Amino acid sequence: MKNFSLEKIKQIPIFANLSNENLKNIISIIKERSIHKDETINKEGETGNEMYILFEGEIEITRSLLLKLPDKGIDQKDKQFLILNGSSTPMFGEMALFDKHAKRSATVLAKTKCVLGVISREDFFKLIETNHTIGYHILKNITQILCDRLNNTSKDVLKLTTALSLALER
Repeated sequence: MKNFSLEKIKQIPIFANLSNENLKNIISIIKERSIHKDETINKEGETGNEMYILFEGEIEITRSLLLKLPDKGIDQKDKQFLILNGSSTPMFGEMALFDKHAKRSATVLAKTKCVLGVISREDFFKLIETNHTIGYHILKNITQILCDRLNNTSKDVLKLTTALSLALER
C-alpha cells in the first residue's frame, strides 16, 4: 500500500481537516485495486457501493447522450467529459457511499494502467459510526463538495439554456 501515504490522502478534499490519526484510520479502510488499460471501472446507470481514489494512471469519464433525430429514432453516443490522472489524486464515485440506490452518473474507463484506492460503503460506515469526529468532518466536506458541484451544474445549465434559446431564435 505504498500509494496511501498521509500526504496523498491529505490532498483529497473529502478528507480535509482530519488529524493524522484520523487519516490513518481512513487509510486502514482503503483497499488497493490495479486496473488494466481499457478496463471499465464503472458503468453509467449501474448501482455502486464504492468510492474510488485515483493514485496512478489516467481515466476517462464519459456520459451517454441521447438524441432524438427526425426520421431516425433515437441515437445514443458517448460524450467524453473529463480525463483525470493520478497526479492530483482525484476521487470519484463518492455518492455511492451515501445513497445505496444511486446509479452511477458516468462511465469510467482506464486509459492507462491505474492504481485505485477503493472504499466500500460498508467499511466507510463502520468507521464513521465508531469515530464521530471523522464522520462529522467528512459529512461537512462532502456537503461543501456537492454544493460546489450543484452550483457549477446550475451555471452550466443556464449557459446551455441560453445557447439553445439563442440558436432557436435564428
